[in-house]
Amino acid sequence: MPALRKSVPLIFVLALLGQGADLRAEVRRSGVAGRVVGEKNPLAAAHIYAYQLADLSLRKVMTDGQGNFFFQNLPAGLYKIIAHKSGFIPAMIAIPRETAKAYQSIEMQLSKRQAGQADGDDYWTLRAQVPADVLHQIEIAEAGANTVQIDGLSSFGFGAGSRIDLPSSFKGEMQALTGVDQIAAEGGGQMTGAGLGLKGHVGNTRVDLRGRFVQVSPDATYQPRGAAGAGTGQTSSLDINLVRGPNSRVSIQSFNNRMISRGESDRGAPVDMEHYQVGWSQGVGENGRSEIIARYTTENNFHHQAAIDPLDIPDFSRTWNVEAAYTETFSDRSSLQGGLRYRERQFGLGATDRPGSQANQRQALSSVDLFSRGGLRVQPAVLMEYGLYSTLSDGSLSLTPQGGVVLQVSSDWQFEASAAYRVYRDQTAAPDFLPSLYQQRELCEQGSQSCYQLNLTRKVGTDDSLTFGAVQREVADTLRLYFSDDFFDRSESLYLVRGDKLPELRFGFQHKLSPNVTTKLDSSLAAGGGGTFTGSDGMAYENRVRYLVTSLDTQFLGSSTGIFVAFHHLEQQLAPAGGAPGRTSSEMDFERLQLMVNQNLNVLLDLASDWAVQLNMELSRGVDPTTRVASDSIRRRILGGIAVKF
Repeated sequence: MPALRKSVPLIFVLALLGQGADLRAEVRRSGVAGRVVGEKNPLAAAHIYAYQLADLSLRKVMTDGQGNFFFQNLPAGLYKIIAHKSGFIPAMIAIPRETAKAYQSIEMQLSKRQAGQADGDDYWTLRAQVPADVLHQIEIAEAGANTVQIDGLSSFGFGAGSRIDLPSSFKGEMQALTGVDQIAAEGGGQMTGAGLGLKGHVGNTRVDLRGRFVQVSPDATYQPRGAAGAGTGQTSSLDINLVRGPNSRVSIQSFNNRMISRGESDRGAPVDMEHYQVGWSQGVGENGRSEIIARYTTENNFHHQAAIDPLDIPDFSRTWNVEAAYTETFSDRSSLQGGLRYRERQFGLGATDRPGSQANQRQALSSVDLFSRGGLRVQPAVLMEYGLYSTLSDGSLSLTPQGGVVLQVSSDWQFEASAAYRVYRDQTAAPDFLPSLYQQRELCEQGSQSCYQLNLTRKVGTDDSLTFGAVQREVADTLRLYFSDDFFDRSESLYLVRGDKLPELRFGFQHKLSPNVTTKLDSSLAAGGGGTFTGSDGMAYENRVRYLVTSLDTQFLGSSTGIFVAFHHLEQQLAPAGGAPGRTSSEMDFERLQLMVNQNLNVLLDLASDWAVQLNMELSRGVDPTTRVASDSIRRRILGGIAVKF
């Protein structure tokens, strides 16, 4: 008995010590642990996804019998953790990880799907938050072993009433649109279009295919100002992505566009643009990745479109571009990328080339670019970025060092700053035009003499964010800055010339107004110029530009309704260079208002598939860049469309 009295305290102490040891062992584990609960009880066999926003990598585990899961040694980064089980509405939590050695614990609760609620209804609610790869896997899990029956494919050689059993992992989407698109300078008329999307698996390869075709047919009743008749145009695109495993990817893209306006003088010449791109990415070892991208672009009258253009903008150009890069991630704190890009440009191949322009003399320019980028996490809250960009072109050399820093000011605030400056340039290529597809956020990569950026971001959970940004750029090469990837919106662009200084302010806001209403606002404002150039009329001008681009996207989740509003104001003015007498002329003063409404019909009607309708209305006014004549209807577009998912 005395021995028992002595042993009981000893056993109790040992039990406490053992429990403490277990707790310390748990704390020392590296990764993210969690527990998934249904209504009240733990959920076994639930699928848990860890999606890293930086490199788009995806990891997946399943819960055990007690609803527990664990991601071991999850690298540093910002993750979306998504939990899903058939019969329940998926849930998501965003977590930041400062280092792979950290241990984090979370708990997630899934709500049971209401009786009679269709399998896909909740996807419209989560589509804006759940990454596409995860959403696709959730759809596969919900579909189970079902097959898809497609009838009436006799025109494709299957015979009338054929039945095709496709794997349940395939999902498709078809779109159709029609309406009126009238452009004062180009003509226009009836617009029709169609789109097709297909996503699924063939063996171990994930396939994502998207195609689109749009055509504008002449409207005999429409006579644009200054034109003898209406024009025609068509655009088509194809995008194929093949992903095999987590590390291998092949992408193929093509764009074919053509427009013919039956106007007066040389403005009736056809406008053509073709672009093809093939990309390949493959993981090498545990931490390396190789990438190769090849591009081919040819255009005719695409970049030259205003009444007075810089003389170096060609009527015709052709570009080959091949880029290879290798990235090595040494640890969760450091990575390094090195690459090489070869580019060849040809000018002066068109029959309508303007005399006197170096861009339109038959010549070919080639260049070799060497670039490197790296990152080093000095401490969990500080990330240093560095790089060097050099160009060797026909005996001339330019060097552009790059640097930046990312500071995690607090759990909610993040500050970013970067700088790039071309410190050495032996001579300027003639012509110095870059015939590429541009967006305003890509100017710092190419075509800039200097670029300085600042961004301050505040994130609260997964629904709210606030971003302030500022950019100061000096342009080194003549180029066109496009604000729309729609071929028929090509006139919505500004040209920049060497010496232009372009400061820009950016603002972004995303907020969940209520459980069923989310809104997102993006806005950019820039004004600058100061570069001088020789115009197509042989006179010297000083360039001045400004633009305001803003959009508001609101989603009503309860009714599956989306409303998108955008406003663009672009202005380009030319002033005689060197103080020469003459009044500043408005080369372009353009305003566009767009309203787009999307509605999912499954909320209103109990349909077998996901059906959605779309209405898109656009109106442009101002000074037409082609005719330099003010108009209240430079462009009018009203389109209606319908999409079905199967």
